[in-house]
Amino acid sequence: MSLVTKRGWSAAGAAALLLAATAALPATAGGAAAARAAPAPLATVNCAGSITVNVHPANGAVDGKSGSGFRCATPDQSFPAVLTISGSVTASGDLFFTTRTTDSLKRSDTGQVIRFSIDRRFDRGNPGASGNATERGSGGQANDSGTGLFGTGTGLVTFVINSNYLLDVHT
Repeated sequence: MSLVTKRGWSAAGAAALLLAATAALPATAGGAAAARAAPAPLATVNCAGSITVNVHPANGAVDGKSGSGFRCATPDQSFPAVLTISGSVTASGDLFFTTRTTDSLKRSDTGQVIRFSIDRRFDRGNPGASGNATERGSGGQANDSGTGLFGTGTGLVTFVINSNYLLDVHT
């Protein structure tokens, strides 16, 4: 006769319940189809690097692109990518712009493209022609944030977000 610890009985009970539950599942084609139709869990693509975004206050246009060396990763792979930003200003003040953009994240190795919308806020550190800037954004499918610099030109404010820029896209 062998002694079984309480932990051993718990494990044996859990295994028996799992086995019984599996045996109770229908082995029909409908049961297999239902199992295949279960939604896959969401995957997150994490990206890092820098972005340059141009805000055109006169016409409200917003455009931008990731810098060289922009990289993304999933839990099982890492790859180079290009982020393209296009949209419009939704509000502005002396030291900020809020924008809504539809972005494209293109894998450089496979050409696969993920499109998503994101609302961003760009804050200028001062009302001058250049200085520090912060950016943060969120949407149903993505969020991002980073810090960097801004500079003004004729009818243009450019944000170079090149420090701690992170983008998470939920696919």
